Amino acid sequence: MPQQQKIDAIGLIYGDVGSTKFNFTVNGHNLRKFDYVAAPHEEGYVLAQVMDIKGYSDLKFEDAITIKTNGTLPPIKSDVSAYAEVIGFRDKEGHLQAPRSPFEAGAQITLANEDLIRHVLGLQAEKQNGAYLGLLKGHDLPVYLNIDSLVQKHICILAKTGGGKSYACGVLIEELLKKKIPLVIIDTHGEYTSLGKPNKDKKDEKNMEKFGVKANDYASQITAYSPLNSEDGTQHLTLNGLCLEGRDILELLQAKLSGPQIAVLYQTIKELKEFKENYTIRDIIEAVEHTKSNARWNVIASLESLDSIGVFSDKGTEAGELVQKGKCSIINMRGVPPDIQDVVVARLTEELFKDRKAGKIPPFLFVVEEAHNYCPEHGIGHAVSSQMLRTVASEGRKFGMGLCVVSQRPAKIDKNIISQCNTNIILKVTNPNDLKAIIQSVEGLTSQTYDEIQRLPIGVALISGASIQVPILVEIRTRETDHGGKSVTVFKDIDPSDYKPKLPKAPPLPSQQQKEAQKHSTEKAMLVHRVATRLGWVKTKTPDQTIQFLSAEAEEMQENVFKYLDSLAQLGKTVCHEASPSCAHCPMNSGCQHWLAQQPHAPAPGPLHKHGLLRRSA
Repeated sequence: MPQQQKIDAIGLIYGDVGSTKFNFTVNGHNLRKFDYVAAPHEEGYVLAQVMDIKGYSDLKFEDAITIKTNGTLPPIKSDVSAYAEVIGFRDKEGHLQAPRSPFEAGAQITLANEDLIRHVLGLQAEKQNGAYLGLLKGHDLPVYLNIDSLVQKHICILAKTGGGKSYACGVLIEELLKKKIPLVIIDTHGEYTSLGKPNKDKKDEKNMEKFGVKANDYASQITAYSPLNSEDGTQHLTLNGLCLEGRDILELLQAKLSGPQIAVLYQTIKELKEFKENYTIRDIIEAVEHTKSNARWNVIASLESLDSIGVFSDKGTEAGELVQKGKCSIINMRGVPPDIQDVVVARLTEELFKDRKAGKIPPFLFVVEEAHNYCPEHGIGHAVSSQMLRTVASEGRKFGMGLCVVSQRPAKIDKNIISQCNTNIILKVTNPNDLKAIIQSVEGLTSQTYDEIQRLPIGVALISGASIQVPILVEIRTRETDHGGKSVTVFKDIDPSDYKPKLPKAPPLPSQQQKEAQKHSTEKAMLVHRVATRLGWVKTKTPDQTIQFLSAEAEEMQENVFKYLDSLAQLGKTVCHEASPSCAHCPMNSGCQHWLAQQPHAPAPGPLHKHGLLRRSA
């Protein structure tokens, strides 16, 4: 187990202490929420994470009301406390364990070093075998996810609209392309063809330096397909329509057939096989027309609807063409009607899965954007592709067909599919139903996580799985390629990212208020404040407060207030200079705390006035 280096303590454990959580003081350190800390234990150093930070002060409500009324700010004592939840430590076998005995009150807490964080969290993947997604939030610690875990055990990427799910998916795909992993992407909105273009956004250049990446393109590895005929260089995707079985047709039909209609379909195909070795959907339609059953009309209508899609051919695009080492095949569904998209995804998924089981194509990752359209939750919607995607989710890992589902509506995706995903990349989600679905379907998330997911900044993801033992916050790196999923600017003259609203000026902090007060004080008031402070007559923070207290003192001594203040100002001007005061020539040096503090054998200060001020001699 890596040893935690000796680092200056940032606080002490206090109060009632358990084995899974503790509170500790924060000693003037710039500690932030979600920082990782190390706590000493009989098992060795244990990793914990700061989940909350609170400030405590002696400023009471009544005092705050008084300050609000007269503007006088007294000295405020404040302390900071942090609450941390224990993640654990690794035993000799490398298993993550939680302490079984409580921590000791008074134990010193230190910031966790990089080795301890990596070791306990399971961030062992490196550049050679991992996918670099970004930096651990609050640390300059690169996060690599194990490629084998990603592809073999399925992935889900969830976020609200505009939450950055397609951007994060693009980063993941860039990393897989570097490692020559075969990919097939169901691109519902035509966003991923931009992987063939480098990122030339000027605003991203600085962020690229931060994450250590450079603009790049993967055009040589990408081939775009579409079910529609296109003249922009996109390949025409077709499906094999030869020799479809009755079961295949029933799965592809949007409208369900009745019992007698199903019987007509199966009987027709059976008879057709006796006379034709290869047959098409059109052959089935013509054969059904020759039957005498009254149920044939609905069967013919359903088959005509299926044939009119126009994606079935005598051969179809081969799975071996789509899945090749180092190649990314993008199935661009932009402009394709939803019912046709559904059929294409269903049939394509089945063909790919069948050929992967037979070993005809190499292991690959199947990415499905807007997955709620193709595998909706029971009772919410119906899609002919649902059953096949469920099969891939439950059995694909055995045969090397990984599944990555991407969606903006987690509540509308089949929960069985989400629960089968071992790696979860969750960005900002605010819809209560979607949050509930995530918490119920993703392992390792708690009710506290529910609140944190709502507060995630854009570009920060909560990642669990892929050999990572506990959920971590990761700042997703800048893309190397152009992002094709940018929101469209309605009013072209204004770039939304350039718009900076005029925000009201924030009120100054108490320490800033004191500096501001000095800025707006008169020269004489500042002189009086300096002299009275050095003499030890006042402990006020600002010149205005000093004038207020000394004025009250002069009235109590029945002296002229302005003459009293002016005599002090003259003293500050002639001898009590700011930089090098002439204390030896000052007539008040015998009672001055500033002067006495510099004398090796100085007598004790004289008696103080009942209000803490010395009476000025006549």
